[in-house]
Amino acid sequence: MLSIHWPELTSAQRIALITPPKYGKVPIVIDSDTYNEIDDQMAIAWAFLHPERLDLQAVYAAPFTNHYFGKEGSHTYVDDPAVGMQLSVDEIYRVFNKLPRRENIPQIFQGSTRYLKDSNQPEMSAAVQDLINRARTAEQTLHVLAIAAPTNIANALLLAPDIVTKIHVIWLGGNSYAWKDNHEFNLMQDIAASRVLFDSGVALTQIPCFGVANTMASSVPEMQHYFAETSRIGSYFAEIAPRCPWIGFASRKVIWDITTVGYVLNPDWFTCEYRTSPLINDNLSWSFDNRRHVIQVAKFIERDALFKDLFRSIIDADEG
Repeated sequence: MLSIHWPELTSAQRIALITPPKYGKVPIVIDSDTYNEIDDQMAIAWAFLHPERLDLQAVYAAPFTNHYFGKEGSHTYVDDPAVGMQLSVDEIYRVFNKLPRRENIPQIFQGSTRYLKDSNQPEMSAAVQDLINRARTAEQTLHVLAIAAPTNIANALLLAPDIVTKIHVIWLGGNSYAWKDNHEFNLMQDIAASRVLFDSGVALTQIPCFGVANTMASSVPEMQHYFAETSRIGSYFAEIAPRCPWIGFASRKVIWDITTVGYVLNPDWFTCEYRTSPLINDNLSWSFDNRRHVIQVAKFIERDALFKDLFRSIIDADEG
């Protein structure tokens, strides 16, 4: 059994880690179940297209399964997390092949092949090893944009608890504390890993899905109207939008994952508060203990500010 001794951060240390620098580049990595939808691809592209602000160093492929929705509920039916991870690796390469060429392309790493499930059995992978190495050698806070089940990040924390002092995790996961339930995709896929995020004391900004990030809505017609026949990456998004899951007739599509990129680009687009880190009950509901450490939680996002910057960056991608 692993005996974990988490480093203890003071409130001042935690807040310093959570706060991106106002000036200069912000070092980031992205952990993504890229093939599952279209929002992961957009988040990666948007981050890459802001080199003046974001130093995107690496992209990690996270495991995912979407069999919960049945074979008709997704553009691809995945019931094996290792398959989901590998599909995401391929999609990450596909995205970068359609982005402008640069000298320094972020490194791409395969992640975990199974969910954590048991915190006594973390899995080492190329992504986990890179996150550990990158965090330990970072000269300033490494901001980890987590837009999937947090399996890779939890594995890294369990295998190298010392990185708690070097990283800030921005996780799109769980629903708002006032929402009717907490049945959220990223959290539900790997409950053990989600608990590690909240229990480890790592500097954490949580962006809840329903109740907060669900305002990030677009639609197939909107994306095709703005992206078709623009840049290579924009045209790709216009092409794949209709086959992504949960886009139906007269419905809107939430582009959830861009919120993590938006936060490091401009925290002023977000209204946040500090709350004691919640506990995830066995029925997935939240519980609170005021003796626990604090995390930052997003409450409101300036949706239009994010979308204006996102759309302009993608449309003009080939001009940079």
